[in-house]
Amino acid sequence: MLVKANFTMMFNQKEFKLLGGKYRNEFEVGQYIEWRVICRDKNYEERIKTHQGIITGLRTVDVGGRNVWYADVMKNGGETDLILVSKIRKIETN
Repeated sequence: MLVKANFTMMFNQKEFKLLGGKYRNEFEVGQYIEWRVICRDKNYEERIKTHQGIITGLRTVDVGGRNVWYADVMKNGGETDLILVSKIRKIETN
């Protein structure tokens, strides 16, 4: 039986060969973050929408044969989303 598994390669305590690995080390579960999405209308005019939420998990996802780091994020409204780790940034809280 073939099983596809996600794995993290380690060398001298550093993760590598996973896309977004250098960004993954900057985030932890429970951090408050934000990310932006570009939305375009029928006239192709862009508008940037900012979202905020809390990281509920960090995991790798197989995208086209490569493992890429993503964050499971619970938005302020309560719904969850999967966001590419390189697209998020921390928000400083008190």
